[in-house]
Amino acid sequence: MSRLSRRGVTIVELMVALVITATIGAALLRLLLHQGKFMDQQDAWRNARAVSRSGVNLLTSELRMVEATGGLDAATASGQDFTVRVPYAFGVVCSSTGSLTTVTMLPVDSLMFAEAGASGLAWRDAATATYTYTTTAPTITSPGTTANCTGAGITNVPASGTSPAGKVIDLTATLSPAPAAGSLLFLYRKIRYEFKASTAVPGRNGLWRTVSGQTPQEVAAPFDTTARAAFFVLNGTTSQTTVPSPLTNARGLELRLNGSSEATPRGSTAPKNSNVVTAVYFTNRPD
Repeated sequence: MSRLSRRGVTIVELMVALVITATIGAALLRLLLHQGKFMDQQDAWRNARAVSRSGVNLLTSELRMVEATGGLDAATASGQDFTVRVPYAFGVVCSSTGSLTTVTMLPVDSLMFAEAGASGLAWRDAATATYTYTTTAPTITSPGTTANCTGAGITNVPASGTSPAGKVIDLTATLSPAPAAGSLLFLYRKIRYEFKASTAVPGRNGLWRTVSGQTPQEVAAPFDTTARAAFFVLNGTTSQTTVPSPLTNARGLELRLNGSSEATPRGSTAPKNSNVVTAVYFTNRPD
């Protein structure tokens, strides 16, 4: 066969091949871009949900300890700033005379007990099933006067060897009316929660936690500007945005923890929000 009879690729064939290749390439590029946007969207949703979960885990663990009739200490009309009295150590009163109260404490984490910020205490009247609060921090002496417990017939104290994890403490505080021996008592810290300007994510809102006497800490960010708390009042099952009056009518909080992604994902005009709503009722809720 002579060279003149051999055929190569014609211009038309080459152009058709180039068009087909370009079409397939454009489709692949479009697919990659779409997949990239989809992954950005998913990451943004995931980040927003993580912010909401962080707030839920912290708030619910502490608010479930709050006592119903005296647990809410302060709140603003916006619901973005509220203070609760969170118990951190429980015990049984051995004796209370004048300004000295001796208590045998249940086991408690030693670091938590030694941490600064004790705001006051509350004790329960067995007859009325109500708590009386003090708003002045007591002076705590440990170990306390064990003889005041054994003298009251309370023998399940550390000195008897039957409760090695607990401790007896003396509280210097005037309690009125004085609690009877055997009354339940707890120490509490005032903890303030605020949705306000974040330092971790500038220009956005964060959830701040401040224990009385300690440095404020930003625990999660960013949150949407709609994040806030609403209030359950008395036996109501629907939350209200207005602060209850008096505060002792509050029986729980509805937490609207609307987390947000840090960045705006591709294909969107604003960060993604994860709207998480949960209700927490305080303990010892009366009828």
